[in-house]
Amino acid sequence: GVASSRLGVAARWAADGLLALDFNAHGLPNDKPKEFYAQLYRGELKDYFWKGRDSREGLFFHGLYLRLMRAMDALTAQPEWDGQTLIACGRSQGGGQAIVAAGLDPRVTFIAAEIPAFCDHTGIVIGRINGWPRLIPNDAEKPDDKVVAAARYYDAVNFAARTKAQAFFTVGFIDITCPPTGVYAAYNQLSGRKRIWNHVDTGHVSKLEYEAGVRDAVLRYLKETTR
Repeated sequence: GVASSRLGVAARWAADGLLALDFNAHGLPNDKPKEFYAQLYRGELKDYFWKGRDSREGLFFHGLYLRLMRAMDALTAQPEWDGQTLIACGRSQGGGQAIVAAGLDPRVTFIAAEIPAFCDHTGIVIGRINGWPRLIPNDAEKPDDKVVAAARYYDAVNFAARTKAQAFFTVGFIDITCPPTGVYAAYNQLSGRKRIWNHVDTGHVSKLEYEAGVRDAVLRYLKETTR
């Protein structure tokens, strides 16, 4: 969405002994009043995810993925980084970013993607429901060729195929925002060791037990791979 980065997220991982960074998707000033972000969402950034969708360079994802790469560079430039472990973790839009991070940067060793977005942008072309943000409307009789080409370029499914990182996913079987078909389309492309939690009666929500599952998966990975 349109919001500040969350210091609390990074702090919770830091409490587990990790070097952590949380960044906002738009490169906005952080720690502003909620109304600051609400006004942007109602105005300049309204439907930000659809703007420029007929062009790879014009789409929101172009800037987002560049910021994502810079965030990883900033984190790994810190003297505390061990030089070998890089975890990409997020939920929904952040879950999609976690997959993309691993596809863009071979230093990523583990993905934790909770109900990830950005998956299967062009599923409608072969009869599936598109993943968020529905770059191609699900009721489109003939999708615009330019939109299809741009959407595929930024599809997390393609980035999943580029990484050898280990992964932990969660998926809701009644999620109509990030449908399970899209999440599994990305998950099935992963070539590394992987695990997925199937929540058969859950939509696009996160619960404390799911967040605990993500944390447990990350800590289990660290226990198995680091000393």
